[in-house]
Amino acid sequence: MRRLAITVGVYGLAVGIAVAAEPRTPASSTPAPIHGPWNIPAIVEQLGSDHFTEREAASATLEKIGPEAIDALLAGTRSGNPEIRERAATLLTKLRRLSDSNNRLTAKRITLDYQDTPLGAALNDLKSRTGLNITLDPNLIANPLRKVTCRTGELPAWEALEAFCQAAQLREEFRLDLDVPKSTNARRGYMPPAQAPNADAVPVVLVDGTPDKLVGSRTSAVRVLVLPATFPGHKVTLGTGETTLALDIAPIPGLGWQDVVGVKINKLIDDSGRAGGAGVDRNVLPNHDPSGMVVFARPGVALRFDINGNTIQPEQLPNPRIVTVPLKIATTSSRLLKRLEGSVFGEVHVPNQPLITVTSPEKHLNSPFDGPNELKFTVLEFKEPPGPGGLGTIKVQLEYPSDFGLNMRRRGFNNLGWPEAPRMVGSGNRVEAFDAAGKPFPMASNAFTGMSDDGMLAIQTYTMTFRPGRGSPAKLVVLGHKQVTVEVPFVLENVPLP
Repeated sequence: MRRLAITVGVYGLAVGIAVAAEPRTPASSTPAPIHGPWNIPAIVEQLGSDHFTEREAASATLEKIGPEAIDALLAGTRSGNPEIRERAATLLTKLRRLSDSNNRLTAKRITLDYQDTPLGAALNDLKSRTGLNITLDPNLIANPLRKVTCRTGELPAWEALEAFCQAAQLREEFRLDLDVPKSTNARRGYMPPAQAPNADAVPVVLVDGTPDKLVGSRTSAVRVLVLPATFPGHKVTLGTGETTLALDIAPIPGLGWQDVVGVKINKLIDDSGRAGGAGVDRNVLPNHDPSGMVVFARPGVALRFDINGNTIQPEQLPNPRIVTVPLKIATTSSRLLKRLEGSVFGEVHVPNQPLITVTSPEKHLNSPFDGPNELKFTVLEFKEPPGPGGLGTIKVQLEYPSDFGLNMRRRGFNNLGWPEAPRMVGSGNRVEAFDAAGKPFPMASNAFTGMSDDGMLAIQTYTMTFRPGRGSPAKLVVLGHKQVTVEVPFVLENVPLP
């Protein structure tokens, strides 16, 4: 079975070409470095400087300032200078991602203080305080009532789990594939297969044994581990330096984590001190990349049917926590990476967010408004109540990628199969109306959802009615889920190679 393979590399060649092509600036006109305090709008204007060095200095400074520069950069995306617009848009994506990451990936910190506590009781307390989805394998735990003593200082949740396992002599069991629950429905013909779970629904399974000392990053809400050298997800092509490294990327439940969309490798140094980088998986198709570089789509597993046309349910599905990253090692005989630096890019689902706002909807008939995640909103009709006994009518339409469309984009049209991409719980959009004071405007509504001819778009039509004597809605707001990309940086040292 092919696995999810996502990597991007450093693009130093492209940068080098850009620098070489820029006319040299005389030494006397070379700008001095920018220092704070910051005049952020002025620095944004410097993104359009005639001198490459000034443009680069402004970009670096704005990136250093961080999320505080977001408002000024948003204004920069509307500049009449195309250089300012392009650089501001790139920086805006980075800083919004940084802001979302800072806000959502901070790990809960706890202190452990167990003194001769029964294993089961201590584990239940750890689960409730960290929120981690932890379970014991009853077949591989000799005595769940044995006493555990574990005292620590304040630790992030994933580090607290590691400390607990060391004290309790428990090791984590990792699986490349998950068993599919057996269907209890005995119908003949096509039966849709079990939905692939999100990564946070896959439990951390603990068994008796000396804990593996795995290299990883455990300080944020998303743990990144390099799996043991014997793990079957690794792949090595002898004599070429091509190695596919299996990582366990585990988010804390409740984060809203949907899927890994990319892993960027920034630095790779082998045990000979030579630099390597990201490899290429030639068996998968290019797909969307949040960082402006190349990533790859998740492969599917083909559905099978018997001679009577009945679905043969697959027995296993890929573990969504396991991500395989192809690397290119400079020294083919290396057994260790001195340093591996990079970032995991993940999609996080944020529910109940205002996505599109349309004021004075009667003035914007048949003018589509764009929102996040390729959402489009159009006011099709706006009618005032015809008289004291009549009803006013507003008809609107929402268009957004269907589940089928999202699944095809993740895996590619030539790689149909199962499982589908994880679905977002409670991801439906809704339309609400407000009066001029911002208070909810009472309306009755009904909705119909259809599909585009190719199945790639869901098309939702709302018909809303309101009574006379209350005026008409001053504002329509589309509320629903918002998909944000977060970045989980990792720095790993002394990584054993398979």
